[in-house]
Amino acid sequence: MKLNDPFGRMEKRNQIAYEAIRDSMRRGGIDTPQAARDVIGRTRKRSMTFLATGLAISLPLILLVPKAIPAVIGLLLLMAVWVVTWTIKGKRYIERYIKEDLQEGKKDQQLPPQ
Repeated sequence: MKLNDPFGRMEKRNQIAYEAIRDSMRRGGIDTPQAARDVIGRTRKRSMTFLATGLAISLPLILLVPKAIPAVIGLLLLMAVWVVTWTIKGKRYIERYIKEDLQEGKKDQQLPPQ
């Protein structure tokens, strides 16, 4: 029994999320480690674009409505934490996909036929 997840709920949730990512990668034809790493790079770019867009939208709002500064900053921080968290989790899931599924495939291909 783990102290930080005594009933295994987070582990189950993470496994379900990983399986969803894995299945999506398979359906998308991502079957090489390099293609999976490219997905990580595109995801990182997309998250930075999303954060920059949020910041660009909020700056005029802060200038036009100074009383909204605390709310806007709070929303920006919430958005940043959410985007960074999901980007990191996605990267972990894709790296696990590379390690578990794509590397095993290479091992299977290198074995001589029986």
